[in-house]
Amino acid sequence: MIIAALDIGSNSLHLVIVETDQEKPFRVLASAKETVRLGRSVARDRKLSQAAINRAAVTIRKFQSSAKAHGAQEFIAVATSAVREAINRYEFIEQIEAESGIHIDLLSGIEEARLIALAVSVRHQQRSRQRMLVIDIGGGSTELAVTQNDEPAVLVSLKLGAVRITEQMITTDPISDKQLRRLRSELRAVIAPRAPEIKAVGFDLCFGTSGTINALSLIAMHRRLKAGPTGKGGVKHGEAAITFEEVRELNREMAEMSLAERVQIAPVNPSRAEIIVAGGQILEAVMETLGVDKLSVCDWALREGVIISHLIRRGTTITTSPARIERDPSLRGALALAARYQVDLKHAHRVAYLAQQLFDDLRPLHRLSSEHRRLLVAAAILHDIGYFISHTGHNKHSAYLIQNSEWTGFTAAELAIVSNVARYHRSSMPKLKHPYYAKLPTADRELVRKLAALLRVADALDRDHEGRVRDVHSEIHDDVVRLTAICSRASEAASWRVEERADLFNLEFGRRVELITQTINGGGQR
Repeated sequence: MIIAALDIGSNSLHLVIVETDQEKPFRVLASAKETVRLGRSVARDRKLSQAAINRAAVTIRKFQSSAKAHGAQEFIAVATSAVREAINRYEFIEQIEAESGIHIDLLSGIEEARLIALAVSVRHQQRSRQRMLVIDIGGGSTELAVTQNDEPAVLVSLKLGAVRITEQMITTDPISDKQLRRLRSELRAVIAPRAPEIKAVGFDLCFGTSGTINALSLIAMHRRLKAGPTGKGGVKHGEAAITFEEVRELNREMAEMSLAERVQIAPVNPSRAEIIVAGGQILEAVMETLGVDKLSVCDWALREGVIISHLIRRGTTITTSPARIERDPSLRGALALAARYQVDLKHAHRVAYLAQQLFDDLRPLHRLSSEHRRLLVAAAILHDIGYFISHTGHNKHSAYLIQNSEWTGFTAAELAIVSNVARYHRSSMPKLKHPYYAKLPTADRELVRKLAALLRVADALDRDHEGRVRDVHSEIHDDVVRLTAICSRASEAASWRVEERADLFNLEFGRRVELITQTINGGGQR
């Protein structure tokens, strides 16, 4: 399978095209980058300028043509800091979709951090048993993650980016001493409050990704090569890495240079030279605050993480060199959110299991994919978090908390679907007068109705929260779906509750639900 992934960043747009299947390694066929500077106007007035939107649209169409030329069967596009913070973000997304047919998913900051860390972890699989700190400095934000065994332990997103800081805090060329002092103080004030949670977990090694870190490490490597074979600070002369001392030394020099002088530094390009002072200061502040003496550079970042996560969600075995990932870490965020809001986790897991069983048995009816199954599981895990606010109308509170909590594993569009499915696990059925439901595209409304129909039945099977229903099997007939619930002991509550909760199922799938309960010792009843 050939897949293209587009990362719409605050500074640049990045494309990667990969080939992967269960027999071959995860292989990059092509990649491209173009500086568009979407974040420049957002940093000033929180709005994407029309000129930047037009530049992005032209680049996206060009990348789309490249993907088609390579035979890409899927094109995944995500947007980060600049787009998610812009007040006209939806106008931008709608324009791109109208012109190219490409749908753009907005990523939260911590989801961006998770995907970047996932890419680094897969790329350096032989070292994934160690705790890795991953630093990514983008145009609009900086993402920090600590990961071990491919799983995130800490995820942090800071509103500190090379374009953002340049636009907001640097007005002279070269930067004045006063501006530099203010910039350095501001960076440390933002980073310091988040440092304790990272230090508490700890890390054994550090990786850096993306443009700023790549540029700084290339400058350092270039200078080491000129200086000869002697390593500095534990870094070999040709190694893709950089020490804290090298970062600090480079920052001192570049702060005294004009833009024209920075352009002459090999191998910095003009667009990077504009923002490298701010980017370098961010990296120095992060390394100093977290006590990082040296970081290695990883050539995989968000776009590779997007592809890896996409394939995992679809149940595809991802083969990389030298190892593979076979599990879906994206539900960790849902589980963490459930724990935070003190959900009855036994009930949540039971309902999620039963919902999956219904989903799998009833594929001929709903005709949904494995990715939709994941959304159903997330909604099942989180359907009762609204109890944290109030028992009355808890399903509405669940929808609110899912929509407005920061958690990983899902795009903004997916969160909207999950919140609506949880909203309709009980009580009224979906109606256009309900605000969250009304905001959904037509196709997503249909998906919500189907998934909510399954969740209502699954939740009814564990109505008493006692876990009596251990399993459920479904048979599809012309006018009825017959469910056989395998119970540890008789459950009358499940029988009458399923009949009550099958209203949306009957409406959506055109079949009534008939429940047969069967105790584990073999007895059965209708």
